[in-house]
Amino acid sequence: MLKNYFKIALRNISKHKGYSFINISGLAIGIACCLLILVYVQHELSYDEYHQNADRIVRVSMDVGEENPIAVTPSMVAPTLKQIVPEIEQWVRIYEPTRYSPAIITANENKFQEESFFYADSSFFQIFTFDFIAGNPNTALDNPRSLVLPKSTALKLFGSTDVLGETVNTRIFNTNYDFEVTGVIEDVPTNSHFTFDYLGSLHTMSSWSQLDDSQIRSANFFTYLLLNNSNSTGPLEQKANSFITENLVQDRIDKLVFTPVSELYLNSNFEFEIAPMGSMQNVIGFIFLALMVLIIATINYVNLATARSSRRGAEVGIRKALGAVKSQLVKQFYGESILLTLFSVLLALILVEFFKEPFFDLMGKEVSFNLFTDPSAWILLGGITVITAALAGSYPAFLLSSYQPVRVLKGLLGTTGSDRTLRKGLVISQFAISTFLILCTVIIYQQTNFILTADLGFDDEEVIVLPARDNELAAKQDLLKSEVLRQPGVKAATYMSNIPGKVFGGYGSVHNTTMEPIGTAAGAADADLAQTLGIELVAGNGFPDNPSYTREQGYVYLINEQLAQAHGWSPQEAVGKPFNVLGGREGEVVGVMQDFNYQSLRENVEPLALFIHEQMYNYLLVKVEPGNLQGTIAALDNIWQDIAPHRPFEFEFMDQQLNALYQSELQTRNLLLAFSGLAIFIACLGLVGLSSFLIERRAKEIGIRKVLGASVVKIVSLLSADFLKLVAIGFVVGTPIAWYVMDQWLTNFAYRIDIGIAVFLTVGLIAMIVAVLTVSWQSIKAAVANPVDSLRSE
Repeated sequence: MLKNYFKIALRNISKHKGYSFINISGLAIGIACCLLILVYVQHELSYDEYHQNADRIVRVSMDVGEENPIAVTPSMVAPTLKQIVPEIEQWVRIYEPTRYSPAIITANENKFQEESFFYADSSFFQIFTFDFIAGNPNTALDNPRSLVLPKSTALKLFGSTDVLGETVNTRIFNTNYDFEVTGVIEDVPTNSHFTFDYLGSLHTMSSWSQLDDSQIRSANFFTYLLLNNSNSTGPLEQKANSFITENLVQDRIDKLVFTPVSELYLNSNFEFEIAPMGSMQNVIGFIFLALMVLIIATINYVNLATARSSRRGAEVGIRKALGAVKSQLVKQFYGESILLTLFSVLLALILVEFFKEPFFDLMGKEVSFNLFTDPSAWILLGGITVITAALAGSYPAFLLSSYQPVRVLKGLLGTTGSDRTLRKGLVISQFAISTFLILCTVIIYQQTNFILTADLGFDDEEVIVLPARDNELAAKQDLLKSEVLRQPGVKAATYMSNIPGKVFGGYGSVHNTTMEPIGTAAGAADADLAQTLGIELVAGNGFPDNPSYTREQGYVYLINEQLAQAHGWSPQEAVGKPFNVLGGREGEVVGVMQDFNYQSLRENVEPLALFIHEQMYNYLLVKVEPGNLQGTIAALDNIWQDIAPHRPFEFEFMDQQLNALYQSELQTRNLLLAFSGLAIFIACLGLVGLSSFLIERRAKEIGIRKVLGASVVKIVSLLSADFLKLVAIGFVVGTPIAWYVMDQWLTNFAYRIDIGIAVFLTVGLIAMIVAVLTVSWQSIKAAVANPVDSLRSE
């Protein structure tokens, strides 16, 4: 019997090649899209679960009364918690100096400029799980100046992983250390919420004043705890925050926040994160997108199957007349659905293998995914196959098996009101989903375009960023800058400790009358800041451009309008006021800058203070002419080799660094752009099949109309109007849903576009044009056909 079912199914597929092509190709594209997206989602949900103790690792963050908690803590937090909370089994602190300025790495005379150097306590490998290629995880970071390298770094530096005992020289800020390689590990998995290229022992920094276990210092460390069991977070939080309430009232720590490590990546709302994080909102959106594409493809199958029901009526009637029962017919049509789905799955597998690398490149992820060795991929594929076959086959199976032989003989199948209503409803659903996806894509595109081109309040174009902080270069700062300014094509240059888009220090200041703390970001810059970046001063004269100025005369500050307002000053009133950021930097305000966006446009402009401090400069920013850019860069390279031969000449453009802040939004935009296009394609594919079939059924009607004098235009309009009505209704259904979802998404941005009516009208017009183009070919073909052919049988 089973063999007979599949034989009939194969005959039907072979007999109706056009119908089979549309169904198999549409389902294959839908399944391939769904599979790729779900593999990506699975990767996003798997962050940090590879650690053996993942359920017992928590990260400590601080609520200091600002809008969001901060991800870093002072160094004393971990050892203090260990003393008061017995549920803590182990702790580790991580410090990343290269988030402020890159490190210069020298190995075997080769120099590299690196931006991912971490220091960690020796307990690091007792908490986190990394596979060692060489070395002992229990002792690898015990000694000062010991260093663990990931495999790719070892190969980059030495061309081998057999490098235990080798020396790596690092130059970070003004320190210069020779590290001994004590371990080599496999590369950090791509589903880790932090990654590093170098991991040095924190004991190396033992003389640093901020590494103080006895009193609260600046918050510079990412702190992780290993608990004795996964249920200890509650007691830990209670004991820790009781201790803060009783002992640390004056230290601006409202409470500590403990987050399971496996929840960090998708649920972080912390400032000063260790690395860019993902978004649960995006993951939910991707799952929704995968289902929508699959549903559109499934609707095609159901729509065409119900439309073809009259063609199968005779078969159903004869089978019933010969004694077939309903269950046998249901099995028959389910069998056809399963067979067609399996063909689609095979084609989908080919598409996945072919497109998986471009897809993951598009998403900016390195996802390890092998269809033939990954059991989770097969489970996922099996689930998609069963669900798709069930969704696609259920309605046709029960609809066709329920036909009465009498109705079959009278030719009344497929013409009932319920059949037509179902098909219309499914077409409306397809285009409602398609409209929703197109609108989301267009609005996300507009928002990302807005944040990439918005006026930030300073000029970030043609600005070359040169990392320039170490003890050798410190003595040549003025020489380097003066030589740079002499080069043709260089318009201006300035030193800064932090650059827009990077982290500015959270210094804080105190209100001049109420003595209330004011969250204040701060950093250092020299006298040419405003000229180089085009920052406008709304009051005062800016930093003194006077070689005789020294900090011993008192700090001088440029503050932004937000900081002046926080202190209750107008810009003019602020100039000349005594001012101090935390850290004993007494001085006065010499100018007020117009607010500029030094952070992502997701955030409002916060209070900012800049001051002159030569020892804090990390970057030299060079404003160049747009013409002959390559010649200017070559000239800067020559100067660099003369003055700083100990550092490689590596640079970035500031606008590129700023654009990198929106990587997540750009990936979402790219994904939606690709898959909404595919969704439209699948929907149109179904519309072609459906319109072809329905127009074929109206062939005699068209013939009669032509005999009676109807023109081609009238017939085309008549045939197209029915489909355009459905597309229009789909547009009306999808539009408000898209507006609501996108309005919620835009709340993530402090600076956002307004969703205007023009975008809806444009998308509606595009949907209509696409639908007209899709069905017009079939309509025109029917309208120009010879009526004699269609009426001959009468």
